[in-house]
Amino acid sequence: MFQQFSRCYSRFPFQKKKNGNDAKEPVPSGVWGWDCSAPSPLKAAQAGGGARASSSSTFPHPRLPTSVLPLAPLQPLQQPRRCSFREPIIPQVAVLRMVIRVYIASSSGSTAIKKKQQDVLGFLEANKIGFEEKDIAANEENRKWMRENVPENSRPATGYPLPPQIFNESQYRGDYDAFFEARENNAVYAFLGLTAPPGSKEAEAQAKQEA
Repeated sequence: MFQQFSRCYSRFPFQKKKNGNDAKEPVPSGVWGWDCSAPSPLKAAQAGGGARASSSSTFPHPRLPTSVLPLAPLQPLQQPRRCSFREPIIPQVAVLRMVIRVYIASSSGSTAIKKKQQDVLGFLEANKIGFEEKDIAANEENRKWMRENVPENSRPATGYPLPPQIFNESQYRGDYDAFFEARENNAVYAFLGLTAPPGSKEAEAQAKQEA
């Protein structure tokens, strides 16, 4: 800014007043587009011009207006919104998984009972059916629970029900004789209260019956 005014004042000569003390404002020429005759902002303010100043006090140009309007206050820059990508919230639904429970006697002295227990457990393992072993010989609570939850019509005429006894959770499914009959008829999954896997003989047999 100072260089612009100095260039303007150095290009045009000054005219002395009669008293010879002060110099007049430079005569406007318009050669370079400078309005050197306009009063400075300080003099305009002292003369009561307020905040209005000539165009020469800012960026003098012949196309600019003679007065500079006050600028609007700068608006703060709005920060861009941060996009946070979150994984969709999927509600967790409790899946009821049926567990087969086989009550056995690990320390039974009967060879027939041991063979029946191995037959049931071996079939479940071979077909990858989840199950739990409940030993009534090592746990008195398992023995008591099995005897109380076997239905009356499935109990022997004399004595207590013998292992293996098969439950689906707390639902009684049958003893070894019922299991053996279901296996011979390709209906073990129905006997256990489970859905037969696709492609199995039992699933194909059920599809034929429904058709």
